[in-house]
Amino acid sequence: MGIIDLLHETWASLSANKGRSLLTILGIVIGISSVIAMTSLVTGMRNMMLGSLGLNQARMVMIYSSGMTDTDIKALETAIPEYEEVAGVFYYYTNIMTPTDTYSYSLLGVSDNYFAVTGVELSGGRFFDDDEGRQLARVAVIGRGVNLDLFGDVDADSVGQTIRLGDNQESYQIIGITSGDAMSAQYTQIFIPVITMQKRIVGYSHYDSIFGLVREGSDVHDVCDRTTDFLNSYYGYDEGEGYIYVTSMQEAIDSVNLVMSGFAAILAAIGSISLFVGGIGIMNMMLTSVSERTREIGLRRSLGARTSDITQQFLAESIVLCLAGGFFGLIFGYLGAMVIAAIVAIMMPDTPITPAIGVGSVAIAVTVCVVIGLVFGYYPARRAAKLDPVESLRYQ
Repeated sequence: MGIIDLLHETWASLSANKGRSLLTILGIVIGISSVIAMTSLVTGMRNMMLGSLGLNQARMVMIYSSGMTDTDIKALETAIPEYEEVAGVFYYYTNIMTPTDTYSYSLLGVSDNYFAVTGVELSGGRFFDDDEGRQLARVAVIGRGVNLDLFGDVDADSVGQTIRLGDNQESYQIIGITSGDAMSAQYTQIFIPVITMQKRIVGYSHYDSIFGLVREGSDVHDVCDRTTDFLNSYYGYDEGEGYIYVTSMQEAIDSVNLVMSGFAAILAAIGSISLFVGGIGIMNMMLTSVSERTREIGLRRSLGARTSDITQQFLAESIVLCLAGGFFGLIFGYLGAMVIAAIVAIMMPDTPITPAIGVGSVAIAVTVCVVIGLVFGYYPARRAAKLDPVESLRYQ
């Protein structure tokens, strides 16, 4: 039997019982749509989380060691030339009072290259430069969340406005606003030049942490290990002494991917239950079809149809049912994901999720449908093929 004839016979058989065919593929539609909806949402969440980490996320190394100075940073850059840039950070907290409320924010004193190292971008204004740091300029770059609290809108044009920071409540002019939604770290942070922080607010000169940007092509994990060894040797720490912790954003990315992949696998496993039930429904329909078409099968066999022809016909019907269910499942799954994302956007407007369906997900869905069609259609197909032609013709 040729492919064209096989498809023609398949369509004729399935269209003869449209209602039963539609009900049969419903389980496949539900299973595929639930898997696609959940995995596309998980992928969208992962993309959102990774996108909030910064442009240079995969090459960024974080070094936490109390009391590091500019001299220590220069020694680190000399010892490990794989660092393209190294930026110091000092953490503090500040309260800002408005006529109606008091807000508490993370205040970061950073070197001027911090933004290049971490990949922080601007939605308006500019970053401060090294000259402003040396001049102890009272300038600040704020996050969009700070903009929302103080000026009523995340996109408010607050550049040029002043805010009071630190225990002495000195005035600082806003010169820039960072980009990013509520998932990004900089959303509710305020940045000022680190020298200004050290001289005007805290009164001493050291860094709480260091951010390093590893050169492209270098092994980030190896750089982390060498950094730890160097700092322990540099400070003369024996094992277990001092406080040095070195990690990379790549490790954070790997952790996010691992957690999200596990979450997606769990959701896919739950959705596969519907696929299994749908497969049983297809097997039941095909067995019923074999019983109803016993005389037709006997007639085909008596006219010369081979066992393989009968097997192919019923397998084709099973696979077409599954593929049809998979096609509608993809559509309804993506629409369902869009609806859920819209609901999340209404409840949490600062954390938009864009569902993402990859080519891999579509390929897996199609493969699963074909496999289900083969697995659950094989037994009915073989049963039909093994019917005795003489007994089939006598069947009433």
